[in-house]
Amino acid sequence: MNKSKIKYCLGIDGGGTKTEFLLTDIHSAEIKRLVLGSSNPVNEGLDAAKAILKEGIHAVCGGIDLGEISVFAGIAGGGTSVNKKAISDFLGSFGFGAFSNGSDTDSVLQAALKGENGVAVIMGTGIVAFSQSDGECHRTGGRGYMIDKGGSGFHFGSDALNSAFEYLDGRGGSRLISELTENRLEKNLENSVADIYAGGAAYVASFAPVVFEAYKQGDNEAERIIDRNIREAAKIINTARSYLKNSNEKTVICGGLCKQKEIIKPFMLKYIDNDSPLIFSDEPMVNGAAALAKSNIHGGEKHA
Repeated sequence: MNKSKIKYCLGIDGGGTKTEFLLTDIHSAEIKRLVLGSSNPVNEGLDAAKAILKEGIHAVCGGIDLGEISVFAGIAGGGTSVNKKAISDFLGSFGFGAFSNGSDTDSVLQAALKGENGVAVIMGTGIVAFSQSDGECHRTGGRGYMIDKGGSGFHFGSDALNSAFEYLDGRGGSRLISELTENRLEKNLENSVADIYAGGAAYVASFAPVVFEAYKQGDNEAERIIDRNIREAAKIINTARSYLKNSNEKTVICGGLCKQKEIIKPFMLKYIDNDSPLIFSDEPMVNGAAALAKSNIHGGEKHA
């Protein structure tokens, strides 16, 4: 790698739903952003993940000598030894001036905590918390939709769908949630089951906004769904906070569900153990990846 001629930094943040690319100059001024589909090699397969990364790299860096670019790719599922090496080998084939890779954890910690102690929580398609304390990092949750019980976009969306189909069957549920779900599907529920299963976790998570819209309209079932999911999220957060040496350190919540922070925060405050700062951040995680790409130039390569 030749770091001497680097003029640009490329951050790549790959999550369960989308992969975001951010190209900046070495002074962190934004040049171009792009969002593509998921690059999680666990969910999508390694070949599909590489295809997304290749497409994004060429689209964002077109016309630039790749030897002038430093890259950091933080990919969900990319932190395991096998996937990390495969992605590293893949990035090495482009001829970047510098590159490094790890999991999306690295991007989250950089974007949310900026190197400080505290807890960073992602509430996106999935849910996971990372406790950072004096250089040590501990993970809580984030085991995927088949294991985690709630607090994620998937679980909000799944609860919305469950309520809609319960109402359809006459087993309870919410009429309003059922109507809002059909509006989002653009077809009737009875004919949508195959589409829902084909769409996978990310598609199920796309129904999470139905719950919040129903809540705004005074739906009691929506309130119950929010309360249940936030209780589960609080269990993860409270456990993550127990690994901090100072109980006053901040908790930063990131991810797609931050768009609903005005609704979520009062529920969250009922279940969080203490009065430490609770911050909702809408800063894109790819900003953290771009900062780590910059750190490649003057520091060592980052390999989490």
